[in-house]
Amino acid sequence: MVVLDTNIIIDYLLGKEKIVKLVSDFPEDELSTTFVNEYELMKYKNRRALDETVANLRVYHSNDSSINASAKAYQGLKSKGKIISDNDLLIFGVCIANNEVLITQDKAFRELKSESVKVIE
Repeated sequence: MVVLDTNIIIDYLLGKEKIVKLVSDFPEDELSTTFVNEYELMKYKNRRALDETVANLRVYHSNDSSINASAKAYQGLKSKGKIISDNDLLIFGVCIANNEVLITQDKAFRELKSESVKVIE
């Protein structure tokens, strides 16, 4: 499975060709997102369209492992004088805890230098 970041889901819903192709390359049953992404989406987009989209995705939630992974990533970044948003750290922690790869367009995730993140140009 892969975890789709908020920006990927939004661009997919907007019909951006590159992202539609990317997402379409994965079997539907291998697509997921996180509770953080679901929250971000519900804040800003048409609730009905998102409900239908998110209903087709597995949604990962936080647990002790994901919180520990998020905190560890924060500490590693802080020690290097770098920082990314708490939402991004929580998303990353969920991916680590569930052995998933995050697909994102958010370049901030590069700071994590992790094979669990694939930043799309």
